[in-house]
Amino acid sequence: MPEGGYMKGIEKSHCNAVIQAILSAFWSLMGSSAQEALRQVLTYGKGDTLSLDAGPEINIVRHLQRYDDHSVVITEETGQANGYFFESDDRSKYRTIFFCDPTDRSRQLKEALDSVDDKTSKVGDIFRKPEFQKDWEKRFGGIAAISGASSAVTCIRRGVPVFSVIANYITHQMFLSCSAGNYVVKIPDKQVRARPINVDFITTHADRVYFHDLDHADARLFVTFMGKSGYRENMVDSKLMDGSEIDQSLFYDIPGGPLRILYLSTLQPADKEIGFILANGEKIGEWIHWLPFVRFARKKHDDSEPALRLFEVYQDRPHTKEGILMSTPPAYSVFKPFNKHDERMRIDVSRFADFPNPSRIRATLIVTPYDNDRVTSVVRQYGYRAIELYSE
Repeated sequence: MPEGGYMKGIEKSHCNAVIQAILSAFWSLMGSSAQEALRQVLTYGKGDTLSLDAGPEINIVRHLQRYDDHSVVITEETGQANGYFFESDDRSKYRTIFFCDPTDRSRQLKEALDSVDDKTSKVGDIFRKPEFQKDWEKRFGGIAAISGASSAVTCIRRGVPVFSVIANYITHQMFLSCSAGNYVVKIPDKQVRARPINVDFITTHADRVYFHDLDHADARLFVTFMGKSGYRENMVDSKLMDGSEIDQSLFYDIPGGPLRILYLSTLQPADKEIGFILANGEKIGEWIHWLPFVRFARKKHDDSEPALRLFEVYQDRPHTKEGILMSTPPAYSVFKPFNKHDERMRIDVSRFADFPNPSRIRATLIVTPYDNDRVTSVVRQYGYRAIELYSE
């Protein structure tokens, strides 16, 4: 794909709407005080929701519904908005779906803000302090560009993940993955109306994000979530590694969701390159944002070939979490062949209708550099599915 690619008109319009929705949420949170961000919102979400969760979600959902009141917006706090996902089995009539994670790593964000002495300080001012970012990196998983708290929206159109937009609260960066490429741009401290941030601005002025091969990476070194009961068991029963190898190869065990894909990028220091990342039976809102990156990831020295591979892991007797399968066999998977003549995968939107809250859907997925032959060998040994996402 050449530098400065392009997006289709409707996808570009959707992407610009998402960018503005996320920026609105970002600037609103940055302009609030620490004590305001930590305030409980008892009338929204699950009852123990903080303003740092509720505020961004309200902002993003409101903007997206105002942009397209026929789209479906899915978030973890409130489930889905706007009802039905499809009008028939004809994929051309699937409604546009926006998956939204308004505040990822909110627990770490709360912990960091709780430690601030002057809670009347603006959140944006707190995050801009170099000492705050250094402390974040020591406590929460390495380079802040990857480990930071974030807000993410991914668009699914006709069953195909077409773009992701992620704002890193800690570093004031926005990441865009779309058919025009993968980019990162600095978010200004306040809105500049004369030079708005949109797809054209990003593809013209932002830096490209590339993904590494295994020249420096340990093929076994990985990042996944192990922070609660059931996740280690799911990892062990996936047969990717035994227990001792997991302990030796696990780089970090409580990462964020959307930005986790960047552990495979050249943003990760060369002396700590990662062999693969795993969605360890986690909810769809943690990993759906990786899929456009998988589609459009490229290496810096070879911008013509895919840089990443995606595999779906499943078990004969899968574990469950909150009554939901953590590793889904093909018959229950949200990934479905495009048609009987094309084995490339799309998102089976009709599966979402089977769940009162589609954000609870789970899967076990591996994303790895394309040349990680060790991981490829292991997953093929056990018959796990390679997922090649459909591209028109």
